[in-house]
Amino acid sequence: MSSATTPDKIGRYQILERVGRGGMGVLYRGFDPILDREVAIKVMLADFSDDTEQMRPRFYREAKAVAKLQHRNIVTIFEFAEENHQPHIVMEFLRGLPLNARMEQNPPLTLDDKLDVVAQLCSGLGYAHTQGIVHRDVKPANVFILEDGTVKLLDFGVAKLATSTLTRQGDVVGSAPYMSPEQIAGTQDLDGRSDVWSTGVLLFELLTGKKPFDGDALTTVVMGILKHEPPPIDQLVPGMPKSVAEVVTRALHKDRDRRFQTAEELGRELQLIRKTQQLSNLPPMDATRFASTNVLRALHDDRQKQDQGALADKTLQPAPPRAGAAAAQSQSKKMWIIGVAAAVVIVAVAAGYPMLRSEDPAAAAPASGAVADGSRLATAEPVSTPPAASSPPAAATVPPETTSSPGATNKPAAPAVATKKSAEPPAKKGAAAATETVAPAPAPPPVKSAPANVAVTLSGSYPFEVWDGSRLLSAAARSHQLPLQVNGKAIRLVAPDVFLEQQVRVDGGDDQRFEYSAPALGRIEIRATRGECKAMIGKSDVGYGPWPPRNAVVGEHRVTLVCPDNQNPVQHVTVTQGRPARAEFK
Repeated sequence: MSSATTPDKIGRYQILERVGRGGMGVLYRGFDPILDREVAIKVMLADFSDDTEQMRPRFYREAKAVAKLQHRNIVTIFEFAEENHQPHIVMEFLRGLPLNARMEQNPPLTLDDKLDVVAQLCSGLGYAHTQGIVHRDVKPANVFILEDGTVKLLDFGVAKLATSTLTRQGDVVGSAPYMSPEQIAGTQDLDGRSDVWSTGVLLFELLTGKKPFDGDALTTVVMGILKHEPPPIDQLVPGMPKSVAEVVTRALHKDRDRRFQTAEELGRELQLIRKTQQLSNLPPMDATRFASTNVLRALHDDRQKQDQGALADKTLQPAPPRAGAAAAQSQSKKMWIIGVAAAVVIVAVAAGYPMLRSEDPAAAAPASGAVADGSRLATAEPVSTPPAASSPPAAATVPPETTSSPGATNKPAAPAVATKKSAEPPAKKGAAAATETVAPAPAPPPVKSAPANVAVTLSGSYPFEVWDGSRLLSAAARSHQLPLQVNGKAIRLVAPDVFLEQQVRVDGGDDQRFEYSAPALGRIEIRATRGECKAMIGKSDVGYGPWPPRNAVVGEHRVTLVCPDNQNPVQHVTVTQGRPARAEFK
């Protein structure tokens, strides 16, 4: 097959157009008439006609290993075959842009975009490395960004299997500016750390717009990789966060033992920087970020937890020490000491305690519920303390002739604690007043703040309904602006057409606003040899076959065949964004 002409068919696939040509072969857009889907077909430049005994078996052995890679950040391989002694690879057809083209477009990628692209790339690489496969040609042209922002790693055509190699010993394969020192040296025990180096070069180029080792001649590039250090990234890009510069420096260490030891480690470091950036004074992530819904939700939850922790650190300050053991017990975790008036009450407690201490155990029971609220202290209400604490300090701040009722502790405007004049000696009058306040009823529970209301915004790429239990809150639409909802309420998102039934808990955070994106879409394909059975996806009846591919939200789905003999096989399939999940019944 000549690469200069576009064939009408390759195998069973109809060729629609020639997309491009690279160092490994020619790429076509094709159509699979059996499964009714577009595919990409890469015709390799290798020729099996002269080496059928060695080249072909090794090609298929390695091709089989690469085809097993099933990851959201790696292009899916459907088939390896050959025609007229030329091998070809059939894979999913992607819509979007390669990273090298996106780098030249406006608006430019934000810092967060760049870190997220590389973090997604590391996720795919790390998975391939655990399967024993090293890519060996990581570069912007082999990183593809889909329209929804998902990153796909392409072209494992030069990948090296850890236990087998299609290349001859001593061959150097890859793109020179992105090759690791050990790759240039022809090291035979090449591992995932070589891809970590190449990823560091790609990140350097994303951040600065230039490669760390470049030149007019290939020898200049090679010598730079082997002998020279890359220019400091913070000098090329003033204001670059130090943490980012340190990550690039470590990824480009010439000694592979001192680099990130795995791609996952590099990816985790980038995600940590993204979280830090989100909480700092750097520009926040904008709408062009490339992150999945799950990742964004995880980052949102982490930020809420850190914000709440910071608020607690600023608010929960310990009360100043008081004289005596009873005063020490009054420093309860539930107390909130606020304002100058609270300090005045504390001083009065310290001054009056020795003179007003009662020997009657009943008199030591305090009036309840006031210390938890700083506004009550400001109006000189009865002060609540634990049972071992003494209440006379509160009485000492109130005129003896005032009026009180059993519910007075819930009214900030009523400062009274006693209703009767007593003929007893002055030393016991405060204790008697405190006894009258507590006696009618047990101490009320601690005051809790009312749940906050939250403005809720929900959006998705498809229409969905919003329910509160059995009550419909909002009819099917792609975007919902709900009335104020109670913080912590659980609502349901429902879209039967894409098998969505999801519960979401409202969490407004400090700004009392909650925004949430419905799950993205993938597809479910059902194949069955028994034509008399109908299929169910979850609780939805999708009828009898043949079944066209059905859009479904990402996540796990239960697919059941309902057959007349009541032999109803079940499969659980996991739908990922942008790729089909197949339930196959034989």
